[in-house]
Amino acid sequence: MARAKSRRRAGTWEHGGWHVPPPSRDELRCGLAPLLRQLRRVDDAVAKLAGGEGRVDDLVQLQRILTERFPVGEPTCTTVTLAQPEPLREQLRLLSRDLHLEIHAVDGQYPCYLLCRVAARWDAPDIILEELHVSSGRVSFFHDRRFAMLMRHGRSRTFLRLARWRRASKTLLGGVWRQRPDDRDCDDLLAAVARLVLASAWYEDQRLPFAVADAFGLTHFRSALELVAFILGSNLYQVAAGIREWQEELVGFFQQVYPNVPLAALLHNLSRHGAVNPAQLETAARGVFVELNRLFSAFLGTTGALADLEQLELFKVVLGCFANLGEVAARACWKPALEEAVGVLEGAAADATGRLVG
Repeated sequence: MARAKSRRRAGTWEHGGWHVPPPSRDELRCGLAPLLRQLRRVDDAVAKLAGGEGRVDDLVQLQRILTERFPVGEPTCTTVTLAQPEPLREQLRLLSRDLHLEIHAVDGQYPCYLLCRVAARWDAPDIILEELHVSSGRVSFFHDRRFAMLMRHGRSRTFLRLARWRRASKTLLGGVWRQRPDDRDCDDLLAAVARLVLASAWYEDQRLPFAVADAFGLTHFRSALELVAFILGSNLYQVAAGIREWQEELVGFFQQVYPNVPLAALLHNLSRHGAVNPAQLETAARGVFVELNRLFSAFLGTTGALADLEQLELFKVVLGCFANLGEVAARACWKPALEEAVGVLEGAAADATGRLVG
């Protein structure tokens, strides 16, 4: 049976203030159309200049685009320009308080933009719910694809980047509920995933082991890292209480949308009263954490791992080629020593998660 959906269609009183529902997706797209068109024009001009094909006339054209006035939101007498971002951001806030515009620079001189919808509340993790425009530039907004650093209210804040799973999450909800979800339903699911699970399972110090796991296909190791971080970073009693509203959707998310089978199994167990002893689980997870660190250190100490780099220990290759590790560590370059090291680490990680979940 489909779960009864809780949708805010009118204003509600929340946390001591009046909450006005955000505009619908169609209303938002309509209000942002002139801005999105202007951002695409800037991207086209910057791509030409940054690629070395531009002339003086192209710089003049870029300046013209940046200073050209356009409306945001309902057609009014108020217009803004990209050259003055603060009045533009103020108009975006009037359209929806969830909108955020981040501006970086390509090669330190040409502007590039991230326009997104965010959820930023005092009692929940900061989340990017939808990416409406991301400029293609040489400077990435996402040095770690799990996070984005955004300037919000005058200071830099770390946001969980869940927008890339938006379409798959909507498909999941449609299958679970047997009816078509809307965009707010998808927002609610992503917020639940972040609040109950990923805010604890992810932290920035995981960047090195996660990059290594992605480069060498260490799926069991990565799943184990997330599982242990979730157990040690969560209040499992609170998670067990909060998960019951989203049980089927959360388990499905970690089975289908962002696969982590051990984590999905643990979430299923937490939703069953008495199936998990949090104190015992946390004690076991601390032991697994020590074990994983020891195994990872041994893996990075592997020698004779990659073709043409046999004389180097693996950690030297990882640190020296971190920016393009996926290319340096391509499967065709693996030597037998690396094959064996991957098998040992993956097997031990699978055994560890099996003990925690089983």
